[in-house]
Amino acid sequence: MKRLKKWDMDLIGALATDEEAYEYQGRSRSIFRNSQNYLQFYIKLLSAEPPYSLPRDRKLFTCYSSDLEKYGFQDDFSNSDLESRIENLKDFLNDSLIVFQPYLKVLPNHDEVYVASEIRLVPKLDTYKTDQMFMTVPVFSKEVHDINQNEFELNLLNRKFLGRIDNISKELDDTPTIVLWKENEQDYFMYGPFNKHDYAHGGLILLADQPFKKCLFTWLHKAYYMGKRDTVIFIDVETYTRMQDELEKQIPYEEMVNTEDYDEIMETNIDVKTEQEVAPDKASQKPAAGSIDENRPTKEDEFMEAFLRETREMGLVYKEKDLYNFHTAMKSNSLTILAGMSGTGKSKLVQAYGKALGLDASQLVFIPVRPSWTDDSDLLGYVDIKNMIYRPGDSGLVDALNQAQRQDRKLYIICFDEMNLARVEHYFSQFLSVLEMEPSRRTLRLYSGNIEQQVYNSATYSPEIQIGNNVIFVGTVNLDESTYHFSDKVLDRANVITLEVEPFVKLQQIERKGHKQQPKEPITFEEYNQFRKSEDSSMSLTSDELNFLWEMHLIMQTENKNLGVGPRVVKQIDLYLKNLPQNPFLSREEAFDLQIVQRVLTKLRGPEGLLKSLVGKLVEDKPNGSIYALLEKHEGISKFTKSKQVLIQKAKELKVNGFTI
Repeated sequence: MKRLKKWDMDLIGALATDEEAYEYQGRSRSIFRNSQNYLQFYIKLLSAEPPYSLPRDRKLFTCYSSDLEKYGFQDDFSNSDLESRIENLKDFLNDSLIVFQPYLKVLPNHDEVYVASEIRLVPKLDTYKTDQMFMTVPVFSKEVHDINQNEFELNLLNRKFLGRIDNISKELDDTPTIVLWKENEQDYFMYGPFNKHDYAHGGLILLADQPFKKCLFTWLHKAYYMGKRDTVIFIDVETYTRMQDELEKQIPYEEMVNTEDYDEIMETNIDVKTEQEVAPDKASQKPAAGSIDENRPTKEDEFMEAFLRETREMGLVYKEKDLYNFHTAMKSNSLTILAGMSGTGKSKLVQAYGKALGLDASQLVFIPVRPSWTDDSDLLGYVDIKNMIYRPGDSGLVDALNQAQRQDRKLYIICFDEMNLARVEHYFSQFLSVLEMEPSRRTLRLYSGNIEQQVYNSATYSPEIQIGNNVIFVGTVNLDESTYHFSDKVLDRANVITLEVEPFVKLQQIERKGHKQQPKEPITFEEYNQFRKSEDSSMSLTSDELNFLWEMHLIMQTENKNLGVGPRVVKQIDLYLKNLPQNPFLSREEAFDLQIVQRVLTKLRGPEGLLKSLVGKLVEDKPNGSIYALLEKHEGISKFTKSKQVLIQKAKELKVNGFTI
């Protein structure tokens, strides 16, 4: 017997009648004794909108009397009178509704059984009717989500994450139309209607085609809920319709609130919260209103200090600006590639980054790429059709991704070592497509869901794996005659960082620890995610920078329609610059220069006939090509030191080899 699928959503139901058991299951009784002498019973589903992926015809779910023991139910197994045992259970459940989470399992004979788990009982209200159906309504509150009502409403307005509601459906077709804010035990407010949503580690984002509305929720006496910290309540459909009608009468929330007054309220709330969190003896030291204490180290500053220290202790010598460049690329991009000559410590740099984060061996996974890999089955595995079993690739990637999916509060780094020993666009093709999708849609397919029930180990290896934002991908590459070069499809999606070798005399300055290092407290995904700036915020690129990128695009397009700076690259450059931490080593101007090198100039590859006018020939130690002239024209944006060095090198390659790589 194996579990195939579990829905992490609370549903509500009641003990089914014998008639319903016969209609839907072909059994004469809704309570019966199984082969282990336990009582089993059927729960009739009363949730009006179950998860979209749950079959629509599924009305009953099986449950075991042993699940009720924590609520005081005692079954007398020695009683030979089965009818009295059944009546005892029926009487016990008569005054309760049942909250549960469903899962599907398959018996050895391949019969499907839908089981109720996570059983909780709630007393029936006096208003309960046997034909009632119920809607699930998410509830947000300060005690659970650590924000106040004003912050919650501002997040709704700005379409930001509201917080996690773990016991609702995350499927895109299951958007909650109405949500509640719990101010205290008596006062609730409702908001809606919403018709779209997204769900990620930061929780729920709600969207609507029309401005949402707000009003007081006055139907608490008709709600079923589990306790003070519960994040959903159940409302009967008739009452829910009245809630929708009441919201319809209201004016849009944006018209209710004066934006300037609202901003002032928010600033006041934040100031009050800050004062409460500051110790009394330090309150007098806080900056004046409106200023920022730039000298106070952030969590990210502390991490970067640990990262720089870790590289030195591991015998690595890099410029601090290269380490800040690497960190910024890692947190802002779906794929980071470390390039350079063999022996420069690319793999050890990834190890140092993982150690600074406090990751253990299961969270920092190195996958040595093999030259024989030709498609993603070499990496991910395949279904053995003869034995109907899924055989994962021996790289360990699938197991790591499964673990990351289950433990989404942990951070994971997957490093493809020497990833260009095989053609990346062949074995990594599915990843290249998946990593560009929204977080909620990043689904990696291992095999077809149509054969899921026939695959014997599908409970361990389901057909699809969700790749969350808690997984970071990085690769190391050597550029020599034994490796393949990257296609534009790969370069479009990656930050390609070339590590420079520092003078060897600096090896004498390396700090090495002579004692055993104490294990670090690991940085969680939630903490790491706070280092990141959202892509949804306004663009940080200036008009001059955007005009520069547009001119570069036009110049490249003039020579070759397959070259240019696409909108995806512009957005990724912008996201990188947003995520650059404040530091004394890498300025924004230098970072913009590095992005031109890492995101644009990597595509300048090919024969002299194709690139001659773009790169040019060396005249007085500088190329006379159109791109170099563009860099000089826009030196007000950046000095473009690195970009100019790359163009000089490419001009030399064209002169000597007749092509550049």
